[in-house]
Amino acid sequence: MQQFDAKKWAFVLMILLSLVIDTKTAFAVTAKPEIAKMEINVMPEYDTPDILIIYSVDFHNTSDQPYSGEFVWNLPHGSKKYTVVDRSKGDNHLEPTVKHGEKNDQIVWNFPNQLQPGETKPVQIEYYYNNLQGNPDKTFVYEYVPEYPVVQAEIIVFQPKQASNLIITPDYGLPQPGYDGFTIFKKEFNKLKPGTTVQIKASYTKSDPHPSVAPLSEQQGKSGQPTQSAPSEKTIAVIMLFFVAIGCLIINKVMKTKHDPIKQNSEDDYEDGEFIMDKEIREIQNLNKTKPCRSKLKVEKMKLREALLSERINEETYHQLLAELNEEDS
Repeated sequence: MQQFDAKKWAFVLMILLSLVIDTKTAFAVTAKPEIAKMEINVMPEYDTPDILIIYSVDFHNTSDQPYSGEFVWNLPHGSKKYTVVDRSKGDNHLEPTVKHGEKNDQIVWNFPNQLQPGETKPVQIEYYYNNLQGNPDKTFVYEYVPEYPVVQAEIIVFQPKQASNLIITPDYGLPQPGYDGFTIFKKEFNKLKPGTTVQIKASYTKSDPHPSVAPLSEQQGKSGQPTQSAPSEKTIAVIMLFFVAIGCLIINKVMKTKHDPIKQNSEDDYEDGEFIMDKEIREIQNLNKTKPCRSKLKVEKMKLREALLSERINEETYHQLLAELNEEDS
């Protein structure tokens, strides 16, 4: 009987131990990272009539296990043009999927590699939504519901450039100058728990229907020129053949000059003193046919040197004529 009880208790202990191990393993796999730092830009009517939201997020794995699970981000219903960019290695665009819920929508994505223990991964998340009401006195609501613990966050609200009297509830303090001429309002948050709702209600006056920044397509249209497409392979081939032909002409001219270093040109083919220099070179060649005196040879060598320096003849021609003069002198 005692032996049966011992086996019974041993079996119970094994079951309990396996449950503890499984629970620990499951916790290690499902443990979510935290957001160490985050900046939220709320930009109504930035480059469209909608509201642009930009999150700059630093995900940090605080556990001792690699995290390979999904990443989830809450969005308002009807959000559009959402993007997720891994900024740890340049700008690597990820492809999130969308889930529609009762309270809000969600985008879900996975990173190509696991988030290692202690690793921080910077991510940028963007989307547009629109709950603007009224005109020209407009109001909107923005809400952020975190899926992860947030250590530190800052929300920056941009007043549209053509707008005035932006009022934010709760109070976001005095307006500050932002980049590119924007007026901004800031507020910091610390230690946000998952599921906590951060909400702002804002109002401003704006009668101008145009956004603060013109869309890129509209900027190209204002230039009055159509968008230029990349040159075709045929165009590139024609351009290359053109340059090859030019190169062949240049080489042909150089070779011709090499075999006929001093061309007998007429006076009409020259400007200013070029004819005089060419005439002097021809005189040097003629002098080689008769034996000149040493003083004349010295003068002709000087003229030959001047022809070289003024680039009327090349160095090879100079040495050729100089050698002929020296032969006559010997």
